[in-house]
Amino acid sequence: MATGTRDSYPQPFGRYFLTQKIAMGGMAEIFRAKSVGAEGFEKIVVVKRILPHFCEDESFVTMFQDEARVAAHLNHANVVQIFDFDEVDGLYYIAMEYVEGQDLKRVLDRGTKQGTPLSIAQAVLIMIEAGMGLDYAHKREVDGKPLNIIHRDISPHNMMVSYNGEVKIMDFGIAKAASRSTKTRVGTVKGKCAYMSPEQARGRPLDARSDLFALGVCLWEMLSGKRLFVGESDFETLNNVLKAEVPSLTEMNPEVPEDLDKIVQRSLAKERDDRQRDVSEFVSDLRRWFYSTVPDPSAVSLRDYMYGLFDEEINKLKQDVAAEAAALNELRTNSGVRRPNTSSSNVAISAPDDATVALDTSAPLGPAGDGDATVALDASASAILSARSGQTLMSQPIAQPKSNTGLFVGIGVLVVAALGVGGYFATKQPDPPPVAEVPANAQPTPPPEPEVVKVKVKISAPGAVEIKVNGQTEATSENVELEVEKGAELKVLAIGDDGRKQLERAVADTDGQQIEVKLPPPEKKEEAPPPVAAAVPVVILQVDPDNAQVQVNGADVALIGGNFKVPDLKLGDSFKVTAKAENYKDFEQTYLVKAQLETFDVKLDKVPRASAGGSAKPAGKGKVAISAKPWANVFLKGKKLGLTPRSLELPAGKHTFTLTKGSISKTLVVTVKPNKTSAHSVDMM
Repeated sequence: MATGTRDSYPQPFGRYFLTQKIAMGGMAEIFRAKSVGAEGFEKIVVVKRILPHFCEDESFVTMFQDEARVAAHLNHANVVQIFDFDEVDGLYYIAMEYVEGQDLKRVLDRGTKQGTPLSIAQAVLIMIEAGMGLDYAHKREVDGKPLNIIHRDISPHNMMVSYNGEVKIMDFGIAKAASRSTKTRVGTVKGKCAYMSPEQARGRPLDARSDLFALGVCLWEMLSGKRLFVGESDFETLNNVLKAEVPSLTEMNPEVPEDLDKIVQRSLAKERDDRQRDVSEFVSDLRRWFYSTVPDPSAVSLRDYMYGLFDEEINKLKQDVAAEAAALNELRTNSGVRRPNTSSSNVAISAPDDATVALDTSAPLGPAGDGDATVALDASASAILSARSGQTLMSQPIAQPKSNTGLFVGIGVLVVAALGVGGYFATKQPDPPPVAEVPANAQPTPPPEPEVVKVKVKISAPGAVEIKVNGQTEATSENVELEVEKGAELKVLAIGDDGRKQLERAVADTDGQQIEVKLPPPEKKEEAPPPVAAAVPVVILQVDPDNAQVQVNGADVALIGGNFKVPDLKLGDSFKVTAKAENYKDFEQTYLVKAQLETFDVKLDKVPRASAGGSAKPAGKGKVAISAKPWANVFLKGKKLGLTPRSLELPAGKHTFTLTKGSISKTLVVTVKPNKTSAHSVDMM
């Protein structure tokens, strides 16, 4: 399989010219490229080419194609548009809108480094723009049916800010496809989980409010200048996400107004029902704050800010684009190439008096001003017109054959469109050569039929129960014989009865060619390997009470804030958890790891207290609601419960809370009664 990893640019790739590699990621390599067309039309695009080892994963390719197809329905000013999804030499790619700018992560890093971070108004403006694109995607319908798009990977890396101040969301659906691949590399969860919602971290079903939470994380970090959930390890980060404890922005940055802090805090609520109902409500809240607070919205210029941060990059980009255009022009001039390889075809152009001109685009086209293109008329008239790329040509009078049918008396003016893609206009057009007269009784000579050479190909796949060639099932046995055109590219997929698969690529070049596909050896059932073992799953136990003594597979473990990350597990593994605590019933349960991210609740039941008569009688639980003016952090037995207001369910009895706000600390003693709710307010002024 071709890898297409040449280092020299520009280079043809399908219908594009790759002009420069601009990035390399874990899943794809990214190029600036040009799509070229007739009349000198050129468009700069981004080609994201999937790395070869992902292209060999059939399940990934299928899901990636489905996700790209869905994302292609998105056409919004705040969404990076996808133009094309295809395959060249076995390498799948996406062609998308090229944004001259930087991702938000780099904008934030550069602003911090230069001591010119985004202002509060600029940060809110960016989030308004990004939110509009995200809300559009969430609500997009096609033929009256919702697409139900959820991004799942909103972060500063996936937001682009153009040098002109436009904000665009990118990579819809790609993260989901990557997460399902059997070739996903170890450690891909790390770095992404800092922007997950609590329900996503738990592996729960998601809706648009999960993306809303990620937007809230981005805005909180932009306004505070600090990371919200990131810890020293992926386990610590996930643990922070699951707790969803969000410090007050006003406390972190006194310049953040309290009403803006409330909007952000609501978007970051641990329970999604406590957040805004969707991204549009979040955007509306931000827009009301922005236009009621910013005296002159036009003065908040992202364009000026971007030009100030990235002036060197902008100047270099102009030089690079000019150099790429010159290199592409030289490539076309020296090699005679007008466009990247595309399938040949005959294009019919309507001429006056119903004559038909057939343009043969299968022949190679030379550079502008060099080489003629042949224009063949139909049976009623035959002439050779010398056409230069991009020129309008007037034909000479043509002598018509005498015919009983009297189909034509002449041919008027023929307008020949530009044949070369990206060709250049000739500055001066020489007079066309005279056109020879056609004898009156001459019969037109039909063009020869192209010769199609077919060869027989024998495919064998020992142990297979199905053989697919180019996506079509050709046999339900381990061998098949086909007759195909010589030179045809064949993708042969063999499938075993136990689900084993093997893909081979070949070119049919000789008659009687033998193609053998070797299925991978069957897995040894006695070893019982997990169905997918390429990526290491993250498995977290959440234990209540947090002082319980816990064992995993018989070994003692140490809890951190009531949580424990179970090490050395693979998908399909099971493990046993036992737990003990004073005044609680012993706990024992076996869990199965079924997903990349698993969170299991280990909740011990309390032992009922004995009544005076000696019979067991449950004490019961009640609720307590705590609020503070203006706000406070709430602690119970040294454990931080979060910011007020707080509603808690606790065992009946006395409980002592500590409330803090800066240097102010107050104690609150509450008596909880069974099946009752009590409310308490503390003045922290």
